[in-house]
Amino acid sequence: MKWKISKISIPVFDIEKSKKFYDFLLFNDTNDKKNNRKTLDECFIDGGDIELRLYKLKNEIGNNGAFQSRRTYPTLSISNLDLIIKKLDEDGIAYSNNKLNNSIIIQEPGLNYLELINLDTKIKSNKRIINNRWNFHHINLECYDVRASVNFLKKYLKFIEGKWKAPVELGKVNINPNQLSIFNLDDNHSGIHINKADFTFSWRNNFIHNPTIGGHPAFNIRDIKLLAKRLQNHDVPLTDAKVYAMPNIHQVYLFDPNSNIVEINQNI
Repeated sequence: MKWKISKISIPVFDIEKSKKFYDFLLFNDTNDKKNNRKTLDECFIDGGDIELRLYKLKNEIGNNGAFQSRRTYPTLSISNLDLIIKKLDEDGIAYSNNKLNNSIIIQEPGLNYLELINLDTKIKSNKRIINNRWNFHHINLECYDVRASVNFLKKYLKFIEGKWKAPVELGKVNINPNQLSIFNLDDNHSGIHINKADFTFSWRNNFIHNPTIGGHPAFNIRDIKLLAKRLQNHDVPLTDAKVYAMPNIHQVYLFDPNSNIVEINQNI
């Protein structure tokens, strides 16, 4: 099954404040008119190889019961979407139709949202585009039962599970398939990471942040050391994990203004 991640949606409380933060984080030019796609309810952060959407959380009870995700979720462009919908219908798996975007939204067993749209264009190779200020790397989804979530994606989306490759010096990370799994788009650990919350993870690794709880998006940038200096100069707490979980990938974790964990990394 051919697929790619075309959009990441991140829940926020303050659109303007959040947009400024992500522009700062991803080295975007805030004066660029192309980077001003914003309404009262959502905005888009440009400069990368996917759409990065920030959407404002609302009171569900006062919003006609319209559901929303409190966690970051991906939009997956996937081939043979009609066949997937047919299989969901056959097995009585609930989904929501989004006619505005010609998409459906499903929840896997960990109750994470996945938006599915039809892949109607040929997938290009996942090579770094020089002009991009940042690139998508992965979306981490916290799931209560990793194998149940993995099997759901394998059964209904026909995804192929990959194998986690550890660096030479692995941190105190549990890479057992019952704890951590990957559906990779390349050999660089890009794609979808499925993990079970590991409550002592930050304590074992001496981290400020625990990236196994709540899920998170991860983005590649060009100069992670420069980013670390900028964050420190603005008193933004960060966990500089360095290379500890994936070969040749320097990882940094931080909170955005809405308490969402974000990972920034760089291939070294």
